[in-house]
Amino acid sequence: MYVSSAGVSFLYLLDKRITPFTLFFTIFVIVQSVFAIGVYGEMVYVQNKLLTQRKQQEIRQKQRQLEEYADYLEKSEDDLRAFRHDYKNILNSLKVSAQEGNVQEVIQKLDKYTETNLNSDALLKYKDVNHIHIKSIKSIIISKLTEMYNLNIPYNFECRSGVKKLPANIDELDLVRILGIAFDNAIEESKIIKDMAEKNKSPEYEEIQIMAYSDGPDNFEFEIRNRVRKDQKISTSKIQEQGFTTKKGHQGYGLTNIRKLEEKYPDMSVSYMVQDGWFDFYMVIDMEDGDEDNG
Repeated sequence: MYVSSAGVSFLYLLDKRITPFTLFFTIFVIVQSVFAIGVYGEMVYVQNKLLTQRKQQEIRQKQRQLEEYADYLEKSEDDLRAFRHDYKNILNSLKVSAQEGNVQEVIQKLDKYTETNLNSDALLKYKDVNHIHIKSIKSIIISKLTEMYNLNIPYNFECRSGVKKLPANIDELDLVRILGIAFDNAIEESKIIKDMAEKNKSPEYEEIQIMAYSDGPDNFEFEIRNRVRKDQKISTSKIQEQGFTTKKGHQGYGLTNIRKLEEKYPDMSVSYMVQDGWFDFYMVIDMEDGDEDNG
């Protein structure tokens, strides 16, 4: 279009009149413009369609996870109701064995009943998630716990007190981003350790420990700990630099993004620690301390 427009201008400046040649190039520029507008419109339409499809896939995935969580709650409730119905009879039957001194028999019967009737891993899959009452936070936690469960990575999630409300100045989406990055880093490192252990046929401990806590609307704490490779030397200051990563195919923006989000909120503090083969990510939001400092 630029070349055609320049050509039309040049021809017109030469003759100072509209010739058939000039008219042809003018029409050609108009046709090019219409074509360019059409192509641009089609590109926008395709892009919006792809974004819509992607959003639909994300919604379907979240829906599946929530349905799985609901099924888990129902199954857990059924298992516990059945256990409550049977436990008196079970205790009475075991009481005789215990009185006779057959402790080993009691243990074997309990193990057999637990293995047959209670799937302990499934019961602990979403333990304490019901204490998270903020939908966006609950959703990201369910998503990551499901991912760890499907990858057969051992984990322990604890939230003993109800998290009902976030501090007023915190954007939920920013917090979701931070939690997502922290979870992803822990999962990726644990998966590497797990794959190495399976390849070398050597037992490795790759459990992920997660804790969420809040005792009111003015504070929120989150901690996630994961094992790191024995040969991995991690500098807590260097990992926050843009572009630094220990993973192949990654650009190293995760912890840098967290640092930028931390700078956005004066009441937020994020710390990292590597000790005894564990990487510890700890975040605390405490508006009460900030109010005291301002006072």
